[in-house]
Amino acid sequence: MTDLYKLGWLREGQDGALTEERFEYGNIWAKEQTTGPARLAIAPKSHHVELLGKLVDCLKPPFLLLYVLAIPRGGGEAGRYQSNYSFTAQQVREFLSSFTAFLEGDARHSLWIRSSDQGMLVHDRHNVIYAYGPLGRFVEVLDAAGLAESEEVRFPSPHVHHYHAEFDLDENRLLRNKEWWTLSPLQDADD
Repeated sequence: MTDLYKLGWLREGQDGALTEERFEYGNIWAKEQTTGPARLAIAPKSHHVELLGKLVDCLKPPFLLLYVLAIPRGGGEAGRYQSNYSFTAQQVREFLSSFTAFLEGDARHSLWIRSSDQGMLVHDRHNVIYAYGPLGRFVEVLDAAGLAESEEVRFPSPHVHHYHAEFDLDENRLLRNKEWWTLSPLQDADD
């Protein structure tokens, strides 16, 4: 596979033309206050899914998964795919491991991981992880992984999302086991 990436940054050259570059965050995280609970916005430079697996260990099992397919390309239907059964931490890490390249390299989706103690991790279409729940434990993991606190996490502007044909089979593989999910319509916030 070629160097596939999820998020590109459009930069203006000296001639005024826009050129695209792969966008990588600076290994940072920021505390954010939502209209509900506080959360962390986490923007690693790389290895997003590996970090997500480490953050899962801060939460209490069992876990439910929600795969949000916003832009279908591999034969799936746009929608919210909620797991019908719960996962152990090991099963979540195995799921993440089997779809690492797809989750990190393609912007058609977001993945939500909800724990039994109401903690939650969301890996979104911009390669940012949002962490809700035990913020102090999350910060310990982030510090150990070499991420630094920042005032904020910002998406590049303007930017481009990529939906690669090379990952269409992964979408199909993820969705083909119809016993593990229940499909519901996308919500406004899923875009």
